[in-house]
Amino acid sequence: MERRESLTRQRIIDIAAAMVAESGSGNFRILDLAERAGIGVPTVYYHFESRDQVVAEAQLANYLRLAEPLHDHVEAAVAALGRDDREGFLAAVRNDLEESWSFAEADQIAIVTTLIDIHSDAATRRRFQELLEGQYARWMSLLDDAQRRGWVTNQTDVGMLVAVFWAASVGQLVIPRRDGLDVTATRVADFCLGVLRSRPMD
Repeated sequence: MERRESLTRQRIIDIAAAMVAESGSGNFRILDLAERAGIGVPTVYYHFESRDQVVAEAQLANYLRLAEPLHDHVEAAVAALGRDDREGFLAAVRNDLEESWSFAEADQIAIVTTLIDIHSDAATRRRFQELLEGQYARWMSLLDDAQRRGWVTNQTDVGMLVAVFWAASVGQLVIPRRDGLDVTATRVADFCLGVLRSRPMD
């Protein structure tokens, strides 16, 4: 019975995620969700406490789909460390940086709305924070390992670099688009990799 309930809940999330992706969260209605899922409104509220929770879970699913390629880059970095492949590791880091910063080329308002919606429900917000903390810890561990191997300069504070990069990758959504401000995914990747490999300034 518990597995069936879990499958029903996941199906509701999947359908709600598609609806939110199609029309935005502002137009999302539980009645429309129930009709599309072929279930009654009470069934939705059996699995979720509120409309906000449905939207938050749907947006978390959308975020995870959007971020899925980033997990592939982490796995590539892990594999490169296992092979003792410095260039493969740095290529995985570059790919992750470029992919993260390419999100700014998407619909910026939709991405900001996704994050706001996720934070509208306390339980979903906690899950999201746990996921981010896990990803952060994993990159820290990978870069620490690379630093011990001499692939990353000892003068680089990898914890600070990861923290600043993550904050900036979210902040990119609100960077003003100004003439002469050439903030591209490639330039950001070049800059970060330069910091990882750089020597201290004289």
